Amino acid sequence: MRHAAAPASLVALVVLGGCGAIGDMRSQYVANRALREASAELTGDSPRLDRARRSLDLAYRLRRGDPRFLARLAEPYQAAGGFDRAIRCYEAAEEVYGGTHEAQVAYCLLKLGKTEAGAERALEAVRAASDDLAAQRIGPERYANVLNDVGYALVDAKVQLDEGAELIEEAVRLQPTVPAHIDSLGWAYYRRGEYADAAFHLERAARLMGRRNPEVLWHLGAVHAQLGKLRRAESELRQALELEPANEEARRTLRHLLRELPPPATV
Repeated sequence: MRHAAAPASLVALVVLGGCGAIGDMRSQYVANRALREASAELTGDSPRLDRARRSLDLAYRLRRGDPRFLARLAEPYQAAGGFDRAIRCYEAAEEVYGGTHEAQVAYCLLKLGKTEAGAERALEAVRAASDDLAAQRIGPERYANVLNDVGYALVDAKVQLDEGAELIEEAVRLQPTVPAHIDSLGWAYYRRGEYADAAFHLERAARLMGRRNPEVLWHLGAVHAQLGKLRRAESELRQALELEPANEEARRTLRHLLRELPPPATV
């Protein structure tokens, strides 16, 4: 997922390149390049969210008056942890293309600590998806994805844990072999303090997804730490951080874990 922000020479083209159509073309060129670099940062083996955000911020500054371009920044901003600007970009997408992004906006609001507004938007997303399913505007697969996204947002923010877990359980019932849903269910059990059940589902998600997914590894490490499997937890958390160095929650869990681990034996 990573590459440095656009080089200074490219930025200078925008600053010095005059105005009008040529200036706009150069602005769009640099913004597109910055977006590609951010996307590379977010899809590589070792994502660096800070670099992705810097590239996205450059693209945002250059194209802030272009709602179609801002719509392209919404998902990358959310993935990079730029939740405030992700919301603005989702709003731009709705302005241009119609539809709603309630589940995504709810997730961003909850990550920003705006729990009341986030929970309200989350439940509105479920109601809208239920209406769309009944009217056959979406199918069961899309509906299950909304349930999973909303449920995960709620349990990850520790808001309405039981309601969130129920939504994820329904998503798993509809799509029982989708590893992202199973991971979410394991995380719901973790947030509720039911660590043995959490480990069962997370191990299943890891088998289906492979053990190169940083989120699953972070979840497994957190659960195994609670179950007292400290060395295994340490290994999983270190692997998660190798793949995603910007995961501060995993880093905090590892620091706490290292205080509990006995020192290495000396010979």
